[in-house]
Amino acid sequence: MSFLLVVHVLAAGLWLGCLATEIAFEKAMAVDAAARGFVSRLHDRVDRFVEGPAFVTVLASGLVLLPQVALTPGLLIKIGLGGAAVVLNVWCLKIVFDRASAAREGRVADWERLDHLQHRVGGGVTLLLVAAVLVGLGRGV
Repeated sequence: MSFLLVVHVLAAGLWLGCLATEIAFEKAMAVDAAARGFVSRLHDRVDRFVEGPAFVTVLASGLVLLPQVALTPGLLIKIGLGGAAVVLNVWCLKIVFDRASAAREGRVADWERLDHLQHRVGGGVTLLLVAAVLVGLGRGV
């Protein structure tokens, strides 16, 4: 396994780990309304400094690895799922940042709308990434 492939796989694992962690603290927020602002800010920081760099690393390393592999149907499916996860995650980052701003500024109605949207979009990112990882595992990569 090449160094770049190891980086790609580790970054995908970090990205998936971030999503799992965010699901856990988002669930905690649902139980405790007082934690909304804290969790919104925490999610913002995780996305800026961990998840964002992780999925950008997955995208960049995947693009560099692409010319080195045969484009099989399985790989094309994995690329499609992963690419869709990246695109959806970019949108989700924007929602997370906007939700944190709404929490800071006390815009409760905006926060609630963005929170609902973030959970739907974030769920889509998670499903797409898990599917891409499963396809990748099925390929032995």
